[in-house]
Amino acid sequence: MNKIKSDIEIALFLAGHIDNPCIDPITGKNIRPFYIRLAKEQLPRFSNPYAVTFLRDKIEEYSQVL
Repeated sequence: MNKIKSDIEIALFLAGHIDNPCIDPITGKNIRPFYIRLAKEQLPRFSNPYAVTFLRDKIEEYSQVL
């Protein structure tokens, strides 16, 4: 069954990975920048303003840390 994800589902998925990113086994660094970049690419595709605000706030929270 192929289900299309809603904007909120995608935003929550990306936010979860931004909050708790995986570690690259080769470099030992987390891959948060990858998920932030992916989240920025998704924002223009969202039609739900709450998903946009939520994900934009999450991006800003961690972009200041990078």
